[in-house]
Amino acid sequence: MRTRIRNASRNDRKLAQLCAQIQEVLSFALGDSSDDRLHDLVVHSVTPAPDGARLLVTVMATNESDMSSLEETHGALESARPWLRRQVAAEISRKRTPDLAFCVLPHWDGEP
Repeated sequence: MRTRIRNASRNDRKLAQLCAQIQEVLSFALGDSSDDRLHDLVVHSVTPAPDGARLLVTVMATNESDMSSLEETHGALESARPWLRRQVAAEISRKRTPDLAFCVLPHWDGEP
């Protein structure tokens, strides 16, 4: 039983490290993107969805956005997905590159 718990916590730690590494890679990649719609995005989080084979990348717009521009940004991310996966594959040491799913959050300045 302890071995399972130890292995589970080790796997959770490894998955958390992978998510942090991919968050950093994607932050740089979005800044280097040739698509202006992606330049000003901030990677808010990268989480397993539901495991390390597929990751949910949550990004936040840095400027005021209406719903149509958020949908446009999501479309731009979907179009850039193959390129972003290649950027991830070049930087991580894994047999398979995880699939990426995207969620775009509107700008929030912390004011209610």
